[in-house]
Amino acid sequence: MAEIAARAAAFAPVAELVAAVAFLTRIPVRVAGPSERTGAPAFGLAGLGLGLVAAAPLVAVGAAHPWPLAILAIAIVAVLDGGFHLDGLADTADALVAPPGATERARTDPQSGSAGVVAVVLVLGLQAAAIAELAALGAVVAGAAIVVAVTVSRAAAPLWALAAGRFVGTGDGLGRWFADRVGGGAAVVAAATAAAVGVVASAVAGPALLGAAIAGATGSAIVGLVTIRLRGQLDGDGYGALIELTVAGVLLAAAVLA
Repeated sequence: MAEIAARAAAFAPVAELVAAVAFLTRIPVRVAGPSERTGAPAFGLAGLGLGLVAAAPLVAVGAAHPWPLAILAIAIVAVLDGGFHLDGLADTADALVAPPGATERARTDPQSGSAGVVAVVLVLGLQAAAIAELAALGAVVAGAAIVVAVTVSRAAAPLWALAAGRFVGTGDGLGRWFADRVGGGAAVVAAATAAAVGVVASAVAGPALLGAAIAGATGSAIVGLVTIRLRGQLDGDGYGALIELTVAGVLLAAAVLA
């Protein structure tokens, strides 16, 4: 068994997927191979897995109780990723409203400020409202939208790493570590995975989902570029903020276009 596991770990695609799961979730997995491995090429696949688990109760139970199921879907993702990206959203919001010279202190404060709390409540509320509205069109439609939103949001991170590394400073810590190790190939594979998931979801639940993925990702990209410009960098918390904003953007676009 150990020999089989070692051979599987040596296979790059499997190792990248394991690294992606370790990077994006709190699921206990053992990463084998180079310690510099980010798992970026498999971010879309890791997002797909998270989205499928989150959408499963809604699809299984049906849309009779849309709000509780919408909140459950969001809670499942938050539990599986340890609330890591929500924490990044809160810290980024606190940094944006902090007075000059106090941005890093606000961002690294272990206690979220009022801006951070408001940002998390608003983003989660928008996500839940969009899922509940989509559930009125059918459980499959809402479930597919969840899968697309979570997949696209995670697959976008390698693209942001390339953009941050080219146009703005990436700061120190996790953001710089990630941007320095993500290449164009990883970004292409992650984006291709997200595109494939969008196409399949559109075939299952309607063509509006593909348009929603594009519109939502574009809208969150605009917000992200403004945020990066204001912050002058893309740190680890910024990635978390962008992921949560992309989820909300795709779900809202799906609710409007579906």
